[in-house]
Amino acid sequence: MEIKTIKGAMSTAEKLIKKIFKEDIKNKTEINKDTGILQTRYSMFLIQYVKEKDIGFKKYFPEISKQIMWDEGVRISKKTVIEFLNYPNIERKKLSIVFVLSSGEIFQISPISLMNFCEIANLEIEDSGVYYFFPTIFLKKIKGEATKKEINIIDKLSLISQINSLENFDEEDLEYAATFKDFDVDLFGEITRTLRNIEKHLEEIEKYLKGKK
Repeated sequence: MEIKTIKGAMSTAEKLIKKIFKEDIKNKTEINKDTGILQTRYSMFLIQYVKEKDIGFKKYFPEISKQIMWDEGVRISKKTVIEFLNYPNIERKKLSIVFVLSSGEIFQISPISLMNFCEIANLEIEDSGVYYFFPTIFLKKIKGEATKKEINIIDKLSLISQINSLENFDEEDLEYAATFKDFDVDLFGEITRTLRNIEKHLEEIEKYLKGKK
């Protein structure tokens, strides 16, 4: 069934939170037509309703899109993310951003991880406000089957991480690695090495993959 409103997105997310995290929702707050907050005893979830993945990622960030071999992303207001990070949280609950698509797919990431990645990679756009534009390939999918395209790209990125061995892991990478531990494709250090070195390794990867067939 298609999800059409933030109310529907929050209801869908609530059921999933109960099922996966075994936590009951204690408080619900609708912020606007696309955003809401669900709170449990131990966690706080920013629910972002997204109609569909945005293939405009390739248009706005052609070089990065080429490097990570991915052209889809999701947008979220920078102001919304910052306000969520500053939301009253006396009990120090764990914070998560949950993207709920109209198709029923659900993705998760920590707000710090999303913000730091977008700030470092300069993944911001202006469109009646400032938005972070995050590539979905680096989001943790908690509902929905992985597509063949996703599996193929994740395999390639993982292979690139292996080719870019740990001897190239520098202090700058280490500074951010712990923050990005909830990504599906390893740590941010490996992602940054991928962005730096992917061009020179593409031929090696293609030869390797052809040899495996």
